[in-house]
Amino acid sequence: MLKIKNGDIAVEMKERLWTRNFILALVITIGVNLACNLLLSTISIYAKQITSTDAYAGVMTGAFTLAALFIRIVAGKMLDKIGRRKVLMFGVGITVLSTVAYLLTNNIYIIIFLRVMQGVGFGISSTAIATIVTDVTPESRMLEGIGYSGVGITITTAIGPSIALALVGENYDKFNVLFIVTAAVALFTILLSFKLSYKEVVSKKEEGTCDGEGISISKIIIPSIVLFIAAVAESTILAFAALYGIELGFSNIGLFFTINAMGILASRLFINQIVNKLGTNVVVSSGVLIFADSIFGIAVTKTYIMLIIMGFLCGVMVGSLLPIVNLLILDSASKSSRGMANAIYYALIDGGYGIGSIMWGQVVVACGYRWIYAYSSISLVVAFLIFVTSIVKSKRKSSEALGC
Repeated sequence: MLKIKNGDIAVEMKERLWTRNFILALVITIGVNLACNLLLSTISIYAKQITSTDAYAGVMTGAFTLAALFIRIVAGKMLDKIGRRKVLMFGVGITVLSTVAYLLTNNIYIIIFLRVMQGVGFGISSTAIATIVTDVTPESRMLEGIGYSGVGITITTAIGPSIALALVGENYDKFNVLFIVTAAVALFTILLSFKLSYKEVVSKKEEGTCDGEGISISKIIIPSIVLFIAAVAESTILAFAALYGIELGFSNIGLFFTINAMGILASRLFINQIVNKLGTNVVVSSGVLIFADSIFGIAVTKTYIMLIIMGFLCGVMVGSLLPIVNLLILDSASKSSRGMANAIYYALIDGGYGIGSIMWGQVVVACGYRWIYAYSSISLVVAFLIFVTSIVKSKRKSSEALGC
């Protein structure tokens, strides 16, 4: 926020947010994430179709997210040293090639390998475009910029699964069409990347410095734990909601993902006002607890309407938590370390999604779909207790310091 004094009157002028580069970054964000979401919720159906077992459903999502997780830190270093746009195009290029390769095989082990490569491509490209968004967003409007970027991601979460299910058809026999469309989206994203033009911040390592310098991990450890547990719980929705809906006999399960994304969108549009009014601690703690209640509702649902309502509430809670934690991590890093800061943020999410998908896949085989939602609800209650305990301890330390 810039303040200009005109006589005795102070006029506040907002720094411009909607620049050409910011708009391009948002569109590229949509492209990168749409290429991901077109397959994220449907690839488990494809795996079951070619293997006739549920065992690979979690593996497909887990392989993708864990690959993205392990490449994030490398991507963060590349972004801070090589440059944002080059790394972005490299990552999206991997996505294009690995997606096209699906057309050439139906061997489950090769497909798992290709899923790993897609995870690598997405891990690199999503970290790159997230960093580009923060580069082209004015400091005074950072939370707002992150929020709009989140809206872009939410749009792909809303339309991705529905488009994918429409492309594969009611009989799930047109996956080749889905693979071609996904590759085309990724290719278009590469072409848009050439239009980006701004002065990139590339750091040069100086003597006596280390790669982690400029990031205060201690400030974000508790929110990061909460974020990780929330991602583990959210993986039950991303990886298994489609199959769960089919098992329950709900034909239009794609609407669930749309409504879930609308919940995320609603929270992103108003998160600034909510945090300013209630405070970060209240938003995070209440959000985690309501998320736990909502996901438990999915476990016990018997009707399509109840499933939709619970999906909306889960979306609102997830949408509230993510941008707050994102900003906390960015605030703990210097400008030249933003690539690494974004890598840490997304690594936490990917780690939760990946580990959760694989873990819940085994629970599904042993206990059934309902139990993964019940157990994930319990894990969120644990996250709530951890966060509230940290608040109490922090307040106690502050009181003791004031009493000295």
